[in-house]
Amino acid sequence: MCGISGIYHPHHIPNNRSRLLRQMTGAMTHRGPDEDGFYENPSVSLGMRRLNVIDLTTGSQPIANEDGSVHVVFNGEIYGHDALRDNLQAQGHVFRSTSDTEVLVHLYEEYGLDLFEHMDGMFAFALWDQNRKRLVVGRDRFGIKPLFFTVPRPDGEFAFSSELRPLLGLPTVSKTWDPIALDQYFTLSYILHPRSVYRDIRKLQPGHLLCVEEGRFKEIPYWTFPENLPALGPVEAGGALDRALSSSVKDMMRSDVPLGAFLSGGLDSSTVVYHMAAHSARPIQTFSVRYDESSFDEGLLARETAQRLGTEHHEIWARPEDIRLLPETMSSFGEPFADPSQIPTHLVSGLARRHVTVALSGDGGDEILGGYLTYVASLLADRVGRLPWAGREFLRWCAHRMPVSHGRVSFDYKIKKFMDGCELPPLERHAAWKFIFTPQDKQSLYSTTFKKEVASVLNQPVFDQWKGLFDPTVRSSVHAYQNLDIKTFLVDNNLTKVDRMSMAHSLEVRVPFLDLRVIEATRRMASSHRVQGWQTKVLLRKIMKGRLSSEVLTGAKKGFAVPLASWLKGPAKVFSENMLRPERLGKSGILNPKFVSEVAQRHARGDRDMNRQLWNLICFQTWFEGSEVSTCL
Repeated sequence: MCGISGIYHPHHIPNNRSRLLRQMTGAMTHRGPDEDGFYENPSVSLGMRRLNVIDLTTGSQPIANEDGSVHVVFNGEIYGHDALRDNLQAQGHVFRSTSDTEVLVHLYEEYGLDLFEHMDGMFAFALWDQNRKRLVVGRDRFGIKPLFFTVPRPDGEFAFSSELRPLLGLPTVSKTWDPIALDQYFTLSYILHPRSVYRDIRKLQPGHLLCVEEGRFKEIPYWTFPENLPALGPVEAGGALDRALSSSVKDMMRSDVPLGAFLSGGLDSSTVVYHMAAHSARPIQTFSVRYDESSFDEGLLARETAQRLGTEHHEIWARPEDIRLLPETMSSFGEPFADPSQIPTHLVSGLARRHVTVALSGDGGDEILGGYLTYVASLLADRVGRLPWAGREFLRWCAHRMPVSHGRVSFDYKIKKFMDGCELPPLERHAAWKFIFTPQDKQSLYSTTFKKEVASVLNQPVFDQWKGLFDPTVRSSVHAYQNLDIKTFLVDNNLTKVDRMSMAHSLEVRVPFLDLRVIEATRRMASSHRVQGWQTKVLLRKIMKGRLSSEVLTGAKKGFAVPLASWLKGPAKVFSENMLRPERLGKSGILNPKFVSEVAQRHARGDRDMNRQLWNLICFQTWFEGSEVSTCL
């Protein structure tokens, strides 16, 4: 695993480009603490930091082809690279290493820009073809690995990097914020690709490449998410999924350094560890987070699964004082990001890194197999919508008079959200579950000045992007919601969180559920194999029956949640009040301190659970105070 960076300067190489390249690359030492490497010519400068995982002795980068006309810097892993190497050698290619990075060079030699059709993996790379004077920058199909780039200047120059912050050190990059990106953040708690919080910086979209040749800059999709294929029966579909998961886990266990797994006690991570144990002659090392709050703690279940599967298990406790890590985690993201599980992910990554260099996780399982409660709600909402108006109004009245609970995704929270959204059209219904601040909220949340910047588009950019991704004509509403979540929430929230928090500790995390073989198997699953009644991930539960405990198989979806509601009302209340003091909030020019105070008071009184809104505001303020400030106002 590595961090890559580069500058494309098509006409000349000014003296300071080498210095800037090393400055950018050095800012990502945590992504690759073992070594660095550089390639420079009059048109392009490439740099990388390497975390040694495969081919520890001959895998240094940049790596070139036989005659030195093609150079590449690479972050990630190419799955099944041994078989690819054998095939390329049979076609006459000469290898000097066993690194998967060198496979990429020869794939390009053999297939050109069609190389993506012949490989699967998690990656971001930059490749320079000296003969064609062509630069190719690519990102994997699901956006597991990040890639940021600057908007090209009139002379064609642009820069790219595995992280956002190194690009801010370039003198040509403006630090002016993108107001639409900020509105997306206050809507979702993350920013949708291809935007970043800065106007001059973009995220390369998953399944896309940048090709720069003869002065032409093109962003080209090389892959689209496969349409649902005709559904198989439950036996055939279950067998296909089980074989794909087993093969995926086996291939991702390839490592020349110690390897382990995150184990939350949930179905997805337990399934991954089950297959790891089946493919290993030695105990697998597993890592989990514990909480003092019993409704959030899955530690005992994770420990029971570890004992059942014979792993060497490690635990770390997350407590309210760990919120002190927030400045460090926000720095890793480089832009506002407010998934509370960034804290436990940071903790468990640090724990894992003390024992291993690579960890497998269950990320992606919920999106591809139907694990979210919103999918259940989408099926139930149609039934509720057919009730007489008086019945619907009575249910809504009852829901909003339920007392507030601070348990993990408490029942009162779920039923209130459900009743608020059940009469809306499908996309708006999805938004009712996902949105942090609504357009109505933002009329009071935003300062008068910032409101003028975004008043005509409040939440609309989110809806516009969702509309382009949401297809209600697919096999079922469950499939439509899944496809949308895969292309947005998975990429920009879940995978972003895991990458930044793990790489902050120089830990590589692999995601077997996003192997193409697994994805193809899930495309043959009927809706009833995913969600049926109140049960999610129906087919996976059937596959794992007898392999995992009944508690894991029948347990409700809990997620990697954090007891923020009780923390912010109790032990972390002073921290929250301090971060959201009016004199601090006013400095950004974005927020209305009076409304923020009302949000905090509602949560403190117990009128409503506002922990997601408070955390969104706290994370923004933390990022703002640690950023190189240049407003959009």
